[in-house]
Amino acid sequence: MKSSTQRRHRLVVATAAAAGVALALSACSASPGEAGVSGDAILTVGIQKPTSLIPGNSSGLFANTVVGALFDGLVDYDPDTGEVRNLVAKSIETDDQKVWRITIADGWTFHNGEAVDAESFARAWNAAVDPDNAWAQGDQFSNIEGYDAVAPAEGEPTAETLSGVVVEDSSHLTVTLKAPNSQFPYLLGRPYYSPIPAEALTDAEAFAQQPIGNGPYRLSEPWTGGDQIPTVVFDEYAGTAPANDGVTFRIYTGNDVAYTDYQAGAVDIVTLNPADIPQAEAAAPDLVRRMAVDDWRNYLSLPTYLPGYDNADIRRALSMAIDRQAIIDSLLDGEAHVATDYDIPASVGYRDDACGADCEFDPEEAKRLWDAAGGIDGELAITSVTGTGREVWAEAIANQWSKTFGVDVKIKQVASENTWSGILGKEVQTPVALGAPANYPSPLDTLGPSYSSHGSVNGSFYANPEFDSLLDAAAGAPGLDEQLAQYAAAKDLLVRDTASILLWTYPSTFAVSERASSWVPDPFNKGQFAGVELAG
Repeated sequence: MKSSTQRRHRLVVATAAAAGVALALSACSASPGEAGVSGDAILTVGIQKPTSLIPGNSSGLFANTVVGALFDGLVDYDPDTGEVRNLVAKSIETDDQKVWRITIADGWTFHNGEAVDAESFARAWNAAVDPDNAWAQGDQFSNIEGYDAVAPAEGEPTAETLSGVVVEDSSHLTVTLKAPNSQFPYLLGRPYYSPIPAEALTDAEAFAQQPIGNGPYRLSEPWTGGDQIPTVVFDEYAGTAPANDGVTFRIYTGNDVAYTDYQAGAVDIVTLNPADIPQAEAAAPDLVRRMAVDDWRNYLSLPTYLPGYDNADIRRALSMAIDRQAIIDSLLDGEAHVATDYDIPASVGYRDDACGADCEFDPEEAKRLWDAAGGIDGELAITSVTGTGREVWAEAIANQWSKTFGVDVKIKQVASENTWSGILGKEVQTPVALGAPANYPSPLDTLGPSYSSHGSVNGSFYANPEFDSLLDAAAGAPGLDEQLAQYAAAKDLLVRDTASILLWTYPSTFAVSERASSWVPDPFNKGQFAGVELAG
């Protein structure tokens, strides 16, 4: 039986009501129902420029959307419950949550005909941690035995492969973790755990441009950074055959630009910025798709390595000087909800009141904390990611900070594909307006990458050994109640330290063309387009 908390994260995609309302676009725009007017069975999807198409080197939603169409991993997630389901895996077993025995299902091949076997997974994971490759997701395998020998924090490597990954035979793989982790099956569904063929390493440059996956779609030509990524159906796909002939990912500089192209009938599926949702619903409410539960969060990462930001009272003052509800009401059309915890409502264990006073608008207390701590010397600014629409509410926050603290606050921009390299490289030295989706319904999804000492997207550079220990304890706890108690204690530390500034959560919302109206967004499995049967 599921607890009320568990039921809370159950995701059922809701479509906007009032189907049949007449379209109301301006005379100069084509009907959204005419999108993808080529008349063929190729679905078109608007994204922004991916960081990479190699599973172990890709990061961010857009890269994962494409990688998810090209590669299948050992598991995926039930879109309604978030529960792990075997995909390329036939079985995943453990007696102690530390040693995991994985059996690969028969019949899976890569796009070049090579068999997907145990070695292809070991190859991918070892390539990801190889320091010479410098792939973005190498740290994600730091929970496996032998990681420190292959990718030591200091000094030279003493091993070339992970000792905790053993290929028993073509169908069997044994993985030994450094510590018990009940969440490991969830991790196996992340794109960076996908297999790669031998050819990926023999011609790495060619593989980077035209990855050879095992998913339902294959690239029809190399991608060298152009404005679209064309794919066609992989005829030998071992899963359920796609209902269309392929997907072309069209690359835009922002969701707002993609929506404009959607209105002109040039693309089938686009993500809507909150500011565009009212117009989309007014034009064609039956073509708007919205998650039933908030699966996105917005927050401000903080450069805590800089003077001023290293003071928890300054961080708290910045948080308390934000009138979140006023911004939601005036700029987000009421689509969002004030964030109250350090994960996402789609996750198990989200709490309605954890942040408390630190997330409440109190300009007098904010000014008192700011003055007592000495404020921040030098320029105060917020950086927004281009094309996300966040610059609108970032400017509102800047105005509120300026009014509360009596200082000038600037707005800066960073390109989407440069965001994380800029933050983690300490080139972007301001608070950054960020957004992140739910990848799977465990608090570990948010807390580990964003706040652990070695988190891959720890934009605030938060480092707290006690927090790391609580995450380890939660992962090793035998039951859900014990896990959630440890995660709650970890999140309490983040609240105490104001590790980042929580803002709000909201449901992902999309506009689809009439011919692609059968598409149902999947909150956890990005790049799921195989079920779309294009009409007309």
